[in-house]
Amino acid sequence: MHKKILLLIVLAFGVFGMSMNTKSYAMPNVENAFTNVSFVSENNDNLRLTKFRGKIIVLFFGYANCPDICPTTLLDISKAIMELGKDADRVQPIFISVDYKRDTAKSLAKYTSYFNRSILGITSDKKNIDKITKFFKTSYALLDHESKDYLVEHSSNIYIIDKNLIVRRIISNGLPYSEITKAIRTQF
Repeated sequence: MHKKILLLIVLAFGVFGMSMNTKSYAMPNVENAFTNVSFVSENNDNLRLTKFRGKIIVLFFGYANCPDICPTTLLDISKAIMELGKDADRVQPIFISVDYKRDTAKSLAKYTSYFNRSILGITSDKKNIDKITKFFKTSYALLDHESKDYLVEHSSNIYIIDKNLIVRRIISNGLPYSEITKAIRTQF
């Protein structure tokens, strides 16, 4: 009987001890994405997302020529930002274009400003886009990219990232913008 209790104590301590030394992530671990991937924005040719530590980040992958998901999602993000009122300054919405062939820093700045001037449109080369999508456990594909008007398959999730650059929530496409607002407010 004492041996069983002792065995249970040893097992419990071993499991507890292991859990103290290992990290577990229910969401994608994007620590390396913020330091190891650089982007281009209208005002910065070597932008790293660590610049936004201390703000809540609302991040979305897409492309400027997207016929449906991107404009509606950016509109929802814009509505959520406006609904925050004065707290909107505590948030940095970011639109990462995965269309590295067509989207430029200048065209993305113009595109995102149609929705909300606070949305930062950024992109990078294929190597960096592949890295960031791998870190976020998402994917994209340029379809028939030899044609002029090719489409791009991409995820439609919105990532809510806290002040310490940890993904706290992933919001699926199609939920009302009020869900984005609620998710942001839980991080204040």
